[in-house]
Order: sequence, then C-alpha cells, then structure tokens
Amino acid sequence: MRGGGGAVFLVSGIGRLGAFALALLAFRRLPPSASGATMAASLSEETARLVGDYLAHRLGVAGRPPSRAAETLRRVADELERRERSFFRSAASGALQEAGGEEAEAAAGLVWRVAAQMELPEEGEAAAAAGGLNWGRVVALVVFAGNVAAALVERGEQGPAQAQAAREALSEALSAYLAVEKRAWMEEHGGWDGFYHFFNRRGSDETDQNSTISNAIMAAAGFGLAGLAFLLAVR
Repeated sequence: MRGGGGAVFLVSGIGRLGAFALALLAFRRLPPSASGATMAASLSEETARLVGDYLAHRLGVAGRPPSRAAETLRRVADELERRERSFFRSAASGALQEAGGEEAEAAAGLVWRVAAQMELPEEGEAAAAAGGLNWGRVVALVVFAGNVAAALVERGEQGPAQAQAAREALSEALSAYLAVEKRAWMEEHGGWDGFYHFFNRRGSDETDQNSTISNAIMAAAGFGLAGLAFLLAVR
C-alpha cells in the first residue's frame, strides 16, 4: 500500500521537499488529545524511541533496548547489515558526498530521497507486484539511516554539537516519514507490535527463527536495495 503523500513528493524536487516539510511539521505538532490524534502521537513517540535507540545502537552508545520491538529492530537490522555491509557503507558515504550542504539538512533529506526511491516498482508485472512499503524495506531504510549516521561520525569534519544535531535531524526525519507520511500503512500492519510479530514467528526454535528472519528481510528488502542502488547511480 502506498500513501497518497508519497505520490506527491515523487513528482518533483519541489514536491518532495514540500512533503518532507509538511510531514516533519506534523510530526512535531501532533496534539495529545482526541482518540485519532492520541493514536498518531503514540505511533510517533514509539517510532522516535525505536529509531533513536537503533541509531544509538549502531553508533555503539546504546544501553538496553527499551522494548521487545526495539530489540527485534536491532537484531534484524544487524542481520541485514551483516549480509550487505559493504553496500550500505558505500551507499551512505556516496550519498552524503552527493548531497553536500549542511550536515543536518543533508542527512534529513537523504532519508526522504532514498525512501521514495525504495518504493518505486521496476518494470514488468512481477516487479510491479513487489512495489510499495513492507517491513523488510522499513528495516533496509533504518539500516541505511544508521550507516549515514556512522558516516557523519567518521567524517569528523564538525564538532560534537554539529554531529549531534545531524544525528537528531536524521532520527526526526526517519521518524516523520514512518509515523506521518506512512502512518496509514503502519497502522494497517499493526504498528511496531505488528513488526515484532512479523519477525518473531511462534512455534519455531532459535535456528528456525534466525533463518526466517534472514529470508524475510532479504525477500522484502531486496527490491528496496535495488532501488537504493539506482538512486545512487542516477544523478
């Protein structure tokens, strides 16, 4: 399922920036009252917590995961990165070099560019059927964001305050994309509780679960990785 907002920011650079700005504003100003708003605020808060925890985990500064969903996100993201480490590192580094500009602005904008590209279907019926968002692609996007954060730290061209600002901007942009731009999809698929259950099938031992996780991630994220590669190849 593809959200209506996604179609807007895919049309042009202006449309993409407009969707990014609107979603980010909505993410920052979600009201605490009314049932619908409360659900949206809850999803936004949990998304921000999980994304922030993963980025801290990726940079080696995290404590214990704050929830079972956070633990699962760490685990499946680590598995995907283990299998595609060189790809993600080179993609993040290359994307930052192409983005240029202020670190925080570049990092936030990259999330939206890559997210948009990851959802584009390839040509052909089989590829078109694989278009749209899924949990594997969510994980691929999170891993990409983690590698962008790591690349910013490794560059070390700015002080700690600027690096922290860039990391926070990256976390906020990714959280806004998932909790606002893709809120309908997230809610339809059970939110982060649905994510947890998707990657933790009942009735299987640890070996079977690990195999299921690996297969599910690569099957779901594979097209997203191709889309990311396309984005970085076509300037």
